[in-house]
Amino acid sequence: MSSYNLPAPRRITASNLPLPSQYHGDEHAEPGVEIKIDNLKVDSLLNGTLMRARVATSKQIPTINDGHGDIPLDEVPGMGIVLPGGLNMYYIDLAPNTEGTMHRTTSTDYLVVISGALSLLTPAPVPYQVRDGKATHGEPVETVCRPGDVVAQRGMMHALSNRTNDWVRLLAVVLSSNPNKVPVEGTGGHKELPDVWLA
Repeated sequence: MSSYNLPAPRRITASNLPLPSQYHGDEHAEPGVEIKIDNLKVDSLLNGTLMRARVATSKQIPTINDGHGDIPLDEVPGMGIVLPGGLNMYYIDLAPNTEGTMHRTTSTDYLVVISGALSLLTPAPVPYQVRDGKATHGEPVETVCRPGDVVAQRGMMHALSNRTNDWVRLLAVVLSSNPNKVPVEGTGGHKELPDVWLA
């Protein structure tokens, strides 16, 4: 594996400053704006095959724009992907020649490819089964996503892989969603799809 050589991403936070008390009665007064620039901390995951830099979190949507200065990040449970009821935003860097794990989360994810070629792996467009952590979908379908592409993932089974010799960087915006469900044709009913991580 080639050594990790991507620069730490920067977060530029623009916030309203408090309005000084002398402007209390001035209906035309506007607050000043604070610009804060941070180099984000990059954490190594899965033995260095995945690097992640957390950008922002919100425990609720709509979000709250109150405050300025250092805006703390909320703890995200489990694998650090979905913040229940809220938003989680982070950079992901995938090491060269890395195969991701097929999984599904209760979320709507927007992935923006910044550099490299991301392989989005999904089951074929036919039904399959999952039993004891294994799926019968056979060889996954590979969709290559290039810089500037946006992947809108809507609660389906997928894996993110890098099948090239260069690092891939993407920005992920993960929104907690209602439970994933699909209609069952001809019944008027639905099947709920739980979170799954395949072996």
